[in-house]
Amino acid sequence: MLGGRYAVQRRLEQLPRAERWSAHDLTLERDVVVVCFGEDEGHAAATLDAARRAAGLDNHRLVRVLDVGRSEGISFFVEEAIPEAHTLAQVLEQGGLPAEEARRIAGESATGLEAARARGLHHLRLTPHSVLRASDGTIKVRGVATAAAMASEEDVPSAEAARLDAVGVVAITYAALTSRWPLPGAVPGLEQAPHVVGGVPAPSEIAAGVPGDLDALCRLTLNDDQGPLTPGDFAAQIAPWAPTQVVGLGGSAPREADDGLARTVALPVAGLERSGLRPDRGDSQASPSTAAAGAAAGAGAPYDQATQVVPAPGGAPGPGHPTPGTAQPGEEHAEGGAGAGAAATAAAVGTAIGAAGHAAGHAAGAAAHRVGSFAKAAADKAAERRAAREAAERRAEQHRISLDEAFVDGADPLDPPLPMLPPETAEAPTRDQSKIVLAIMAAFLVIVTVFGFWGASRIGSKSNFGLGTNTPRNTVTVTAPTATVAPSSGTSSPSSSGSAGEPFAILSATGFDPEGDNAERNSEAPRVFDGKPDTFWSSEGYASANLGGLKKGVGVRVDLGQVHKISEVDLVLPDVSDVTVFVGQDRTRDNTTVIGTSQGKKGEISLKADKPVDGQYVFVWFTSVSKVSDGRFRATLAEVTVR
Repeated sequence: MLGGRYAVQRRLEQLPRAERWSAHDLTLERDVVVVCFGEDEGHAAATLDAARRAAGLDNHRLVRVLDVGRSEGISFFVEEAIPEAHTLAQVLEQGGLPAEEARRIAGESATGLEAARARGLHHLRLTPHSVLRASDGTIKVRGVATAAAMASEEDVPSAEAARLDAVGVVAITYAALTSRWPLPGAVPGLEQAPHVVGGVPAPSEIAAGVPGDLDALCRLTLNDDQGPLTPGDFAAQIAPWAPTQVVGLGGSAPREADDGLARTVALPVAGLERSGLRPDRGDSQASPSTAAAGAAAGAGAPYDQATQVVPAPGGAPGPGHPTPGTAQPGEEHAEGGAGAGAAATAAAVGTAIGAAGHAAGHAAGAAAHRVGSFAKAAADKAAERRAAREAAERRAEQHRISLDEAFVDGADPLDPPLPMLPPETAEAPTRDQSKIVLAIMAAFLVIVTVFGFWGASRIGSKSNFGLGTNTPRNTVTVTAPTATVAPSSGTSSPSSSGSAGEPFAILSATGFDPEGDNAERNSEAPRVFDGKPDTFWSSEGYASANLGGLKKGVGVRVDLGQVHKISEVDLVLPDVSDVTVFVGQDRTRDNTTVIGTSQGKKGEISLKADKPVDGQYVFVWFTSVSKVSDGRFRATLAEVTVR
């Protein structure tokens, strides 16, 4: 039991630094998913903070965060449960998806991440395990903000974070088309995409039927470091997509060339060093021509249409030609001892070169065997799919009959349709019937006319527009009470209306960071006027009390909706800080008036102006902040009241 409310049932997933469990909410009687981790984990505070911020997202393409809490040394946050949902990684275990289904999944995921980006939140750790597909085809993305916090990757500039999410969505598209993961780092359940010169192969080189726009986006983004800068850019470029799940066979089968030979995408060379097939330092001195000859001999593969023997420049002589450095009969006696020494040296060199060529041949043979196995497995998978499709077509053909056969061969003949109306209905009405119908219609028109005139005569009967007779109007006279101001003495007595009056209604609040990205955790800003002192806005984390020396200040801008005469601003500060309150009529801090300043205080603080100031916007500006529980220096503000 967590938090006295969530009955934990079954562990669903073991994450690197947390666990995901199914649970039941005893208060609201609903199934939920709980992600829990120890309170002593280094990422605990940051993850709970990220979960609180993600709880403000309300988008049907994102898994909602319902609650955040701690219980008996365990920190946790609660997500909504998606019944009978599968991760994209589980779906791709059977192979790639149809191109339009891949487009739909990528488009829905990108749209959800763009909604999160608009609120200042990012994912940063997007993989096929982050994308869920429900039984009705609905696509949802989980782990926004929380996945990066658990991996301690939260402090990333906004533009860089948006680009990372855009690249992640492109990688999701690549994986959905090919069932292979193109980015560095292994993803459980998926093969790593093969590597070629310049990056990874385009999806069209692995799967069939890949649309040109998806193929080009994957190639430009993953290989050329171009493509969309935000998830919204990517969604706009691939739109439109199907509104419901697209069912069909995927296209991740090896493409065949016109000559009928399966094209191999990449050479899996990762295992060559482990197999001991890498040439050692001594063999590296062999010439390219000798290594090529040794490779051809070592492979030992039969000659076919796809294999050609290309002589290397300056290569070894063919059969029947003497090898340089080898003595010929008749020359041995002429050269004498010197000839015998040269022959022995040449024989030793030839033996060394032959050994090097033999080793290189074995290495090339092993690599060719690996490539052949990869192509053969892909071809076998394509043949199985083709056979299953042909068998389904044959079964359908066996049960297919023509329309004539359905009528002729039916066991029970169809009965004639029953008449819907009596036969006399088709006859023309009699004269008396016509008179009755006309009389009814005339009576109806008369009734409608009478009610219409009566209703029109009643319009304005309860109102007086100053027309016709001069009806005297009621006059309400309001007399303001007289306020008496006593001369000032040792103590001042408040006026009858109070010192500052009733608080003004606050329309909205946003983070204020004019020296940064103009946004400082905007999603938390509405907490400063929710009437709950235990909820608060906090700034980004900084390295020192003076905001790391990066800027002069940061704060919150409160919008009152219209210009008011402001005399007092009350603050609730959870932590010690230096703060100044400004009031102005523009959204910037130019031409503002200082209401008051507080230094080194926390709790309830009241700042009063010398005289009322006209303004619509109130700026709470922090210049020095305190270290909070996560070890970072942050400005915190719980409540703002303007009078």
